[in-house]
Amino acid sequence: MDDPGPTDESPNHVNDRHSVAPRLAARRSSMLGVALGSVRSLMMASGLAFILVVNGLIGYGIFQRHGESLDAGERATRDLARMLEAQTLRTVFAVDQLLADLAFALNAHPQGRRRDDPAIQAHLRQRRDAFPQLADLVAIDATGHVLNHSADRPTPPFSLSDRAYVAAHQAPGATLADSGLYVGAPLASRVVAGTAVIPLSRRWSLPDGGFGGVLVAMIDPSRLAATLESMRIDRMGSVTLALSDGSVLLERHSPDPRASLTRLADWPGVEAALAGKEEATFRAPAPDQQDSIISLRRVAGYPFIVAATLPRGDALADWRRDTAAWTAIGAAMTIAIALLTAFVVRQHARLEEDQAQLAAASRRIRGILDSMLDAVVTFDAHGRILTFNRAAERMFGASERAMIGQPIEALIPDGQASANDRDLTALRRDGHAFPIGFMVSDLQEGEGALDGAAPRGAPHVFVGVIRDMTRRKRQEAELMASKTQAELANRAKSEFLANMSHELRTPLNAIIGFAEILTSDFFGTLSARQKSCVQDIHDSGEHLLSIVNAVLDMSKIDSGHYELHEEAVEAHEAVAQCLMMVRDRAAANGIELRNEATAAIATLWVDRRAFKQVILNLLSNAVKFTPRGGHVRVAAAWDEEGGLRLTVTDTGIGIPADFMAELFQAFRQAENSASRRYEGTGLGLSISKNLLDLHGGSLSCESVVGGGTTMTVRLPAERILGPGATGHGRGQAAAS
Repeated sequence: MDDPGPTDESPNHVNDRHSVAPRLAARRSSMLGVALGSVRSLMMASGLAFILVVNGLIGYGIFQRHGESLDAGERATRDLARMLEAQTLRTVFAVDQLLADLAFALNAHPQGRRRDDPAIQAHLRQRRDAFPQLADLVAIDATGHVLNHSADRPTPPFSLSDRAYVAAHQAPGATLADSGLYVGAPLASRVVAGTAVIPLSRRWSLPDGGFGGVLVAMIDPSRLAATLESMRIDRMGSVTLALSDGSVLLERHSPDPRASLTRLADWPGVEAALAGKEEATFRAPAPDQQDSIISLRRVAGYPFIVAATLPRGDALADWRRDTAAWTAIGAAMTIAIALLTAFVVRQHARLEEDQAQLAAASRRIRGILDSMLDAVVTFDAHGRILTFNRAAERMFGASERAMIGQPIEALIPDGQASANDRDLTALRRDGHAFPIGFMVSDLQEGEGALDGAAPRGAPHVFVGVIRDMTRRKRQEAELMASKTQAELANRAKSEFLANMSHELRTPLNAIIGFAEILTSDFFGTLSARQKSCVQDIHDSGEHLLSIVNAVLDMSKIDSGHYELHEEAVEAHEAVAQCLMMVRDRAAANGIELRNEATAAIATLWVDRRAFKQVILNLLSNAVKFTPRGGHVRVAAAWDEEGGLRLTVTDTGIGIPADFMAELFQAFRQAENSASRRYEGTGLGLSISKNLLDLHGGSLSCESVVGGGTTMTVRLPAERILGPGATGHGRGQAAAS
């Protein structure tokens, strides 16, 4: 860095400046210690109050949740009773309608009152099978004897007049439903031994109004229970279906077999709760003696009572789980608040000791800043300088006392607006300008702010690190000059190669032309040896001309002067022409050429000469490096993006993996020794890749040593005009 010159600061001023910070730190420590005692007491009281409030809120929530859970249980049992009532109504109403329809059908049928009539029995079975809950349908005459039934058994010979479901329709004043339907208690079946049925019967009235008998539908309780299970009614609690006289028809989901009911009278409190009411919900012991929520309902229009039971423990299961969770949360929060309060109080107790350490740390930080080689300046949000280390004093030639309160722009014009810029200009006190790097950070965005660095309570304190960039700028200028010189030398080389290539092509063309004239015997017949020598001259000239052309192309590409003369080119025709050009050499080396490029016939918008040069270079390399008996295959296909993919595959010697990174570099060959087996300059692949890059395409290679090489040419979709396009411009071909 340049020497800024002497400052105007005296030793006394320096001593005074460095003694102010410790005194300020000690004074702040004393004032803060007095305030911390009351803060610690306030924190302890606040922690205790917070614990009480949290636990009070949790307890109140648990109490409220208890009542809500019981109310929800009552709603669930009422809903369960309604569901059972609805299912019972649907089943009984369907049976009632079935019996009414059956009475009408029997009256209408000529053999309706004939005993053991096959047609009637078949009809009864059909109606029974259509109703899943039915076990049997029975038609009984006025004397109580069975005329026909749906069971797969002989018609019973005995009289059923002693059965209540028959006598109820014969005796006056019998208890029937509003529709005339009789529902009886479960009884043992006389037709199917060992089974129980629930009889539902109605009067069989003749067309003249006379008593023709009784029609009975036997309900299978197990099938009715299966219906409840399929509807998942009994999965939400215990359900009971009983008659109005208290006879229990069906009971589901009773966990205790000893608590099974036969009559509602055996269930204390049920009859009293339902007396004079259509429905009732109350809390009482269930038949299994569990404290439960019970909901009772009378089925409208039929002599049924439904009961739904939910154990109180099940209703409060979620509440108990939530209570345990909230109790654990309350305990955890109590412990956490107590630990946090203790930690905060302990931390406050250590603050007084920390204040003394802070004063010492302030002195150490100031010493570190003063020992830094870079200038460090702190300033507030308004750009006023707050501190100025010794390196800054030396760099700018001004003392800290003189610069405190001055705007940062006095040192760095536009410094506040151009923070973190590495290309600024600063001014020394004598007015001398010099380049600097200026990095700024905000102290309040992280830890480690300097104590006392922000007077007057400024909301932000910024730290600027300033580095003299004079030497670096000088080095950058030297590097730029070297770079410019190298670019000029490279351009001169390219121009020299281009000029020399042009100068060499003229005599080479003359040599090749004269050799061709001599071989044509224009000046007389040559001997075989003379013709061989002339052919060698011709071949050497052609080879040298190809090298000169390659160097010329390479120099044009490097200098950026290579121009593409684009036109519509048929891909398969260009490939065929290139194959024709290497055919003789391949035949001489015993190599088979395979043309499979016709699989993707396309018209390309490319430079014809450049495209054919790429294909010819790839074919020449493939023929050159393929031993006798091998083959070279050219194939074409479309890629996923609509572009053309052209591959040249050989069965040659392959390319070592360690050479793949240098494959497309100019003048690079896998064999660089003087005794290499294959001729060439190493420009073919480099020129091919650059020519494809100019077309927006790519060239890639896959090779296995001893297994052959595949070179892949890819042209993008925008280079494809479509099969058979012959327009002179890309836009014309696309429009056609």
